[in-house]
This record gives sequence, structure tokens and C-alpha cells, in this order.
Amino acid sequence: MIDLKPSIRRIEALLEEGTEPSVTYAALEARLALERAAYDRVRQCHDYISHADLKRWQPSGIVNTLLAEVDQHAGSSRTLYISKNPAIPGVKPSDDDYVKIGTEEGFDPKLVGKLWNALAKLALHIKIPESRDDNIPAYGDKDAIVAKVREALKELERLSATTMTFSGFGEEVSFKCVCGVKNKRRAALLREGQVVACINPDCKRSWKVSKDGDEFGFEAQIIEIDCEKCNEANGIPWRWFLDMRFDQTGSFSCRGCRHKNYVQWRLTQVRPGKHPPSKLQRREVNASDQ
Repeated sequence: MIDLKPSIRRIEALLEEGTEPSVTYAALEARLALERAAYDRVRQCHDYISHADLKRWQPSGIVNTLLAEVDQHAGSSRTLYISKNPAIPGVKPSDDDYVKIGTEEGFDPKLVGKLWNALAKLALHIKIPESRDDNIPAYGDKDAIVAKVREALKELERLSATTMTFSGFGEEVSFKCVCGVKNKRRAALLREGQVVACINPDCKRSWKVSKDGDEFGFEAQIIEIDCEKCNEANGIPWRWFLDMRFDQTGSFSCRGCRHKNYVQWRLTQVRPGKHPPSKLQRREVNASDQ
């Protein structure tokens, strides 16, 4: 768990110095501290979400993703208590029978996003001149920067009261990826048709969620490509292609004859209903079939 107190002390010292350069550096430190706090929360939750599933890297985007896919209570502060004595059926312990274990301060993604953006706008960008006669200042408005840094400090001090972190509560659903890594998800946050990436950062597999009553299924997203030499169908993970740029060429060896095949992203004009069937066919394979 990250300790924000050293960052807070640095920011306060820079504000105390009171120069244009020092308050500008204080804004940078505050912005970095907000990022670190958000990134630490996602690090604690990486057993339940892949890095590839983090659509945005900004702190507010990170927290919103955690709320939607890992822990719907990440925006609320939580405290864990434990009873001093063993549980007895039918007996409710008194309030003083509990010992406080730790607290996690909740994130407000809207507030964190506003502070993060405002610090950059006020302190970390120079105003573009509108005419030849415009002056280009070395720094932003010092008073406005100080006021916004103090707002950020208030939020950082609140977040620094966290003494333990949670990765969410509730029923887990799990499956083993082809790479051998066990993937876990919170059942309450899984949606029909949702696509999740393997939590192994070196794996390119992704899986589509299906739901039948209370049962979940995970289907691997695969593109089938026929080998140009032996015609055997080769299942290639869909994410492998998404990492390619337009016009970039990639290759794979046929699993049957080991012939090297090449693929390339291209823009193709077609007439709906008249173009020939593509040799690239999307196939979904259930996790239990792998």
C-alpha cells in the first residue's frame, strides 16, 4: 500500500517557499500523487482485472473502471472490524466487542479528475499567444495555482488516512486461460457479452462472457486463418491483431505443417452481399474446450 505522507510533506514545503517555480513544482507533485494513489488501487485489484482492460490511464478513468468491473464500492470509505471473541449462534456481540482492523478511504473519480486536469491547466501549460504582441509568461498565475494545490492537498490528506485496501467483496467466478493462469472476476459485475482480457500481461487471449441463469461461461475470442500451404485452420487470438498497425505485416507458423503464413491489416472496398466469403473467420471456443 502506498504512503502519501512524504508527497504531502514535499508539496507543503514547496508551497511554503512561495516562489513561482516552487508552487509550479508543487502542482506537479500533487498531480503525480493523485496518479500514484489511483494506480496503487488498481495494483491492489490486479487479481481481478487485466492491465489490457484499463481503457484509460487517467486517475478518474482508472477509478471508474474499478467501480464498473472490480469493486462497485471503491468510491465509498470502508472500515473493517473483527470481534474479540468467537461467534456464537444467535448471540449478537456488543459494539465494544469489536476491534478496528483498518480503513480504506473511497475515491471520488469526478473530484480526482477535476483536480488532476485543473493542476495541469493552471501550472503545467503555458498560454498560447494570440498575437505578435502577446507576452509569453514563464509560469502560470501563482495565486490560482496555490489555491488549486491546496484543494488537491486536502484530498490527498484524506486519502492518506487509508490503512488497508480491499479488492472488493462478493462471489467470485474463475476460469483457467490457455496460458495456464487462473482468472478471477466478481460475479455481480460480469455482464452478458462483456469481453475480458487474461490477467497474464504476457498473454494475448481475451474471453467473452456468457450467462445462463447463475452460471457463467467464458469463450476465447479467436480468428481462424487457413494455412496457405496445407489449408489447416489456425486459431489466432483476436487481441494479437488489435496490436497491429494499419498496413503492418505479421506472421505465424502453421500448427500442422509449420509453414510461415503472413497477415496484414488493409482497407478493402466491398459490395454488401456480393463479396466472396472471407478466409478469416471469427471463432469462439469455450474455456472448458481448451
